[in-house]
Amino acid sequence: MIFPMRQSLNTAVLAFLLALPSLAYGHPDLLLQIEDLEKQIVNAPADAQLLMKRGDLYRRHGDFDAAQRDFNEARKLNPELPVLDFYEGHLMLDSGHPAPAEELLSSYLEYDPSQVKALILRAESRLELGRAKSAADDYREAIDRSEKPSPELYRQQALALLAAGHDSWPTALSALMQGLGRYPRDVSLLGLATDIALACDQLPAARKYIDALPVEIQALPRWKTRLDLAAALELAGPEDRTEILRQAREVVQNQAIH
Repeated sequence: MIFPMRQSLNTAVLAFLLALPSLAYGHPDLLLQIEDLEKQIVNAPADAQLLMKRGDLYRRHGDFDAAQRDFNEARKLNPELPVLDFYEGHLMLDSGHPAPAEELLSSYLEYDPSQVKALILRAESRLELGRAKSAADDYREAIDRSEKPSPELYRQQALALLAAGHDSWPTALSALMQGLGRYPRDVSLLGLATDIALACDQLPAARKYIDALPVEIQALPRWKTRLDLAAALELAGPEDRTEILRQAREVVQNQAIH
């Protein structure tokens, strides 16, 4: 059920929790935060948001049972707390239950479709469920909704598309080209784009991506392999070309998310 009047409050809560620095969740400081929240909960046992926050700390600490107990109690106290679907979905994903994770995250995204982190987590759950194309769609939407999408988001979208099957490889290359429009010298994007271009027999594109890098990087072993593959394709006859393209496709298949 969606509760529009609560949207601004719950979105603010989620934004606050997501904005906490990563060091705040590191061991052993995590345990100190859990202890502090326990004191607050003693004084305010009906505060569902305190329980939800402690549950997320337990998740980060790896105590999934304690996290689930807190989320269950928070849901009893305030069943109209949509942001709880986000945190419980994250817990389900971390604890190896992608199906309920996908369901909970989808529920939260009905409430707040703009939440980039929820889209990324749902993409991860869908990948684990073997739904690579849907995962790629989530990564694309996360990119569209991000003010400044990271190179890694473009890369994850492309890898999900690779996992979706050979027919999606050109779309994966297009996604990387979008990323390179923002980050023209990003080595990880250039590397994957080169591999896909070679596998799709797009030698001029592969050459363009290789040439975008400094010669020092081109001399590294992985890039030397790409250069050798491109040179072999350029000089190969029909029979040799078939074998070289098979090798190039194998390189891409080994990188696909499964």
